[in-house]
Amino acid sequence: LSGEKSYELRMAPHEIPPAGAFWSIVAYDFKTAQFFENPIKRYSIGDRTQGLRVNPDGSLSVLIQHNEPKEGPSNWLPVGSGEFYLVMRIYEPKPSVFDGSFRPAYLRELR
Repeated sequence: LSGEKSYELRMAPHEIPPAGAFWSIVAYDFKTAQFFENPIKRYSIGDRTQGLRVNPDGSLSVLIQHNEPKEGPSNWLPVGSGEFYLVMRIYEPKPSVFDGSFRPAYLRELR
């Protein structure tokens, strides 16, 4: 993935990670495997992220990009301008994670 592009991870209600404790998505710099410094000091986004907004239909949209989205920072996971990779963490995963019935949402390139 590249910080030169913008991505959306739009999770329908059944695609939100099934966690008994919590879940998060983290972006790492491809070269250094470190977090990206960013103006809002956000290094992961998940169900414990304050101010995270759920869509009226119960879905959740996470915007993953270098610059702050025009919609504001509530659902933004900042990344650097170079290459990066994402990791989804599910703490106390529910059985659907292990039996294969949970399928994470697809990442979609916006530009």
